[in-house]
Formats: sequence, structure tokens, C-alpha cells
Amino acid sequence: MGLSSYLRPKTMMYTGKHDNVKTEITHYQYGVELLDIIKEYEPTRQAKHYIQVVGLSDVDQLKKIREFYQIDHLVFEDVLNVNQRNKIELTNQYLFGTFNISYLENKQIKNDYLSLIMFNDIIISFHETTPVYLAPLEQLFTEYKELKEKNIDFLLYEILDIITDGHLDVYDHLDYMVNQFEEEILETKNIEQEAFYLIRKQLLKLRNNVSPVYEQLEKIMLKKELLFNNDNIPYYDDLKDHLQRLELRLIQSKETTNHLLDLHINNQSNKMNQIMATLTLFSAIFIPLSFLTGFFGMNFVYFEVLTYEHALIFFVAVCAIIAGAMFYIFKKKKWL
Repeated sequence: MGLSSYLRPKTMMYTGKHDNVKTEITHYQYGVELLDIIKEYEPTRQAKHYIQVVGLSDVDQLKKIREFYQIDHLVFEDVLNVNQRNKIELTNQYLFGTFNISYLENKQIKNDYLSLIMFNDIIISFHETTPVYLAPLEQLFTEYKELKEKNIDFLLYEILDIITDGHLDVYDHLDYMVNQFEEEILETKNIEQEAFYLIRKQLLKLRNNVSPVYEQLEKIMLKKELLFNNDNIPYYDDLKDHLQRLELRLIQSKETTNHLLDLHINNQSNKMNQIMATLTLFSAIFIPLSFLTGFFGMNFVYFEVLTYEHALIFFVAVCAIIAGAMFYIFKKKKWL
């Protein structure tokens, strides 16, 4: 691949798969006694603002937003590149964050991507598709008086808290399934490998979504005087506590799945060893019988026992006695 195939810095290009999603803007202008919802990115009133941009395929319209709010080219390039890692960056002008998100919808785990920019009184969030996991925000704007009274960083806390609650729901769902697998492997000594692999993969993805946010939020709080109000710091401390608790539970679940996998491998190994031992013992039983068959099957001219009238019955009886005795001995020694 030539160098010309790579994206150059400041290249505005959407890298996702939802090219058919039309770009739509929902703009909440809010204050203590104010709540306006408009479809334009430009403020029409002096207030705090939450601007939700859904659909990133219309790059020209997104460029207008970038130019109006004077967002750096490199930052906006990360907005359009939906394959970013989870990160939170703080400058003197604004906070920029990108988040990979997991949430439950109809008992199915869904994944999404969110990037947002927070100024002194404005938050702009960018989404590929309608963020159903942020649906509680609409109710908060209409019913939660404290949200309207506090600074804009409280809205950022609410968004991160909703995302974290969604991650907790996903974890509870995965933890329940891990417990089901644990019961299954203890009862049946077997496990459905493909389903178990998918659970481990989801746990790993969830941890990758949680750990960077906790670590970087911890660092951001050291520079809280730039964009964060001191009155809202206890909320962020509570959020960090939830993230840390979730991370510790994910670590515990990872260890549990590792132990279950080891137990499954040991069960399969023991099962194979038992099969081989059984086959070996049956082979051992037939060794003397094969010897007798070969011995009495030799073509000697003078072999008087073969002319005995009841020789066949006697031979079968001896073989049955030998086999029965060996089987009894193996059973007594618990080899079978």
C-alpha cells in the first residue's frame, strides 16, 4: 500500500459504515427557567447548550459546525474517525472525549461510538446513529431542576453516568451468563465452547471500554480548575467510584472465566484419559484370550486336546473365567 492511500492530517473523512444516516441536529438551550429545543447548531438565546449531532456522513455540514465553534482540525478528524480508542483530553478551550459504548437493548448487547466536546457553556456530542442509550437525557432536561441550575460540566457528568449505568447493566447480564456456564460445567462437566468464547470476548470489550475512562478521568480531575465547577466534583468522585467498582468486578469475572476454561480443559482431559484407560483395560483382558486362541489354533499333527469331544465348551469356559476374573480384579482396584 502506497503512502498516498493513507489519510493525511486534517483530512475530513467519515470512516464509519452508516453513510445512509442523514445528519440531524437536536439543540437543547436550557437554563433555570428555560428549555428550548431547536434543530440548528447556532445558539439563538443566551443559555447553556447541549447539541446532539446524529449522522456523520454529511461532512460539509459538520465542517460548518467546526468552523463556527472553532474546533481544531485534528480534533474534528478524530470525531469523524470512529475507530478511535477511549480517551479524554483537556485543553484551555475545551474538553474532548471519545468513547466506545456497550448497552443492553431487548436483552441484546449493542455497541456504539460517541465523541463529544465541552466548552464553558456548550456540549456537542457526535453520533453515527440515534443514541438510544442517551434517551434518559430528554426526561432529565424536562424534569430534573438541578441539571438546569448547575454548570455545563454537570451535564457531562450525567452523560458519563448514563453510559456507566449502561455498562453496569451489560456486566450484570454477562455475569449472570457466566454463572450459568459455571453451573453447567459443574453439573455436566461440559460447556458450549462457542457461546463461552463470545462471553469472554464481550467481557474483554467491556473492560476496554471502562478502564481507560476511569484512568483518564482521574487525570482530568487534577486539572479540574479549567472547565469543572468545584460544586460538581463530588459527583465525579462518585462516578469514579462506580467505574472503579465495575473495573474490579470485570477483573474478577475475567479470573472466573479463566478458571472455568481451565476446569473445562481438565474435564475434557480427564474424560479422554478415562476413555483411554477403559480401552487399555479391555485390551488387557483380551491379551490372554488372544494367546489361548493362537496357541490352540496351531496346526500340530498330534494335538490330542483338540480331539476331545467337549473341547470347545471347555475352551470357551476357560476364556470366560479368565475374562471374568480379570474384570473383577480391575473393578476391585477401581481401574474401571
